[in-house]
Amino acid sequence: MGSNLLIGCLILFPLLARLFWLQNHNTLVRQKLMAARKRCSEMHEQLSEQAELFRTMFDSAPECVKLQNEDGTIVRINATGLSLLETDTPATIVGQSVYSVIAPEYHQAYQKLTDSVFLGNTECMEFELITFEGRRRWLETHAVPLRNDQGDIKALLAITRDIEERKQMSYQMEEQRNRLQTIIESEPECVKLQDRYGTILEMNPAGLVLLNATHSTEVIGRSVYEFLNSEYHEAYQALTQEVFAGNPGCMEFEVTGISGAHRWLETHAAPLWDNTGKVTALLAITRDIDDRKQSEDKMRRQHEELAHVCRLSTIGELATGLAHELNQPLCAISSYAESAVLLNARPYGKDPTKVDQILQKIVCQTERANGILQRLRDFVRKKTPKPQANQALSLIENMLEFIDPERRRQGIIINVTHDDPLPDIWVDRVQIEQVILNLITNAIQATNLNPDNPRKLSINIMAADSDVTIMIRDYAGGVPDKIRPNLFTPFITTKEQGLGIGLALSHSIAEAHGGRLRYQPADPGSLFSLTLPCRVQDA
Repeated sequence: MGSNLLIGCLILFPLLARLFWLQNHNTLVRQKLMAARKRCSEMHEQLSEQAELFRTMFDSAPECVKLQNEDGTIVRINATGLSLLETDTPATIVGQSVYSVIAPEYHQAYQKLTDSVFLGNTECMEFELITFEGRRRWLETHAVPLRNDQGDIKALLAITRDIEERKQMSYQMEEQRNRLQTIIESEPECVKLQDRYGTILEMNPAGLVLLNATHSTEVIGRSVYEFLNSEYHEAYQALTQEVFAGNPGCMEFEVTGISGAHRWLETHAAPLWDNTGKVTALLAITRDIDDRKQSEDKMRRQHEELAHVCRLSTIGELATGLAHELNQPLCAISSYAESAVLLNARPYGKDPTKVDQILQKIVCQTERANGILQRLRDFVRKKTPKPQANQALSLIENMLEFIDPERRRQGIIINVTHDDPLPDIWVDRVQIEQVILNLITNAIQATNLNPDNPRKLSINIMAADSDVTIMIRDYAGGVPDKIRPNLFTPFITTKEQGLGIGLALSHSIAEAHGGRLRYQPADPGSLFSLTLPCRVQDA
């Protein structure tokens, strides 16, 4: 019995051990299954959260987000996309073809985009959408492939934004650009762009004509200094520097065209700014002033001829006084010469000292007569005006000496006062002497109109920072009221035999020197003020 029990135990024990192992293994399996189930649950929750996040992002995106199949069928679209289509019902577009809302002229391009995305590429394009209200709207779409877990492309994901406003602005800018280009091309005056070194960047047809060019390639890319006459290079460089510093400018210059022809031009230059406020180019509007320059040169010559005639007329009016003035030294010379001859002819008692004294007097009188003739010759001769440094007091003294015979003949006193010191004035001596002489002779003639007028004139010279004013006053009856508004107009005169060009010419000469001539009534008489610029100091 004991052996049977032992045998039974030996048989039962492996069975019990097997059962115990199975029980433990099942427990481990259950634990693994439970852990796997838990991991699956967590993954499911994560996937659900990701899906919910994707749906939230998809639906709340501020730009249109859509999914479409390879054939163009729209699978899903967010609220922004529906708004672009002018609908709030997804069923109106989901399940429909994207081509039903894309303008027909863009179907082919969109099909190429779709094919490329389903080959795994990222694409982008602009096209016009036709909304459910029938309106067109410009869109820009960025499309990428949407893949599953195995990496297969299942759909096209597109992010699309409204670019209608940008397109409209682009159209407007393009329209403005075309309009501006048309204006520039048809502008009858030269329009050009150049850089800070003078290289010509752009030039319209009118500019090419000014330079005798037949094609833009003959001018664009070349330096403006190749056409600009050399004497204007320095001034044009200064103008260019000013423009690139932000300041507009203007100047006149002469150019030599491709054919070798010379032409006068006037340019108005302004800075061309970019969006950052930087000057990128010089924009110049240039016009042909060759005819004007020729007219100005002709008028200048006529003006000089008129001034010469006026001076001759003035000399004619003063001829009696000048003849008397010249007659005095000539008579003295004749008398002294006769005395010298008589002294030298004595057979005895010759006095060399007396003869020398007489000869010295002859020399003095000769110099006096020569001085009168020289001033007369300088005054009436033709010459090119040339501004130089002059003293206003010296000019007045010259003219007072010139007018002295007439002044003494008329019994008129002229008082001169002036500031001390007086700066130099920058004028042409003969021209300003002509103005001064004209004003003095007018004052003398006005005084002579009435014997009861005070027989005096006053001249006062006043200095300012940048100019000198010469004031000439008479004490006669003054200028009539009806003539005052046109006093400096040619051929307006109060003289019975006057031409009416003296004051007009004097006024234009003053302005040509950068000065001015003004009239104001005095009590009694008239006051003329001649203001002239001071000498330009050397740098």
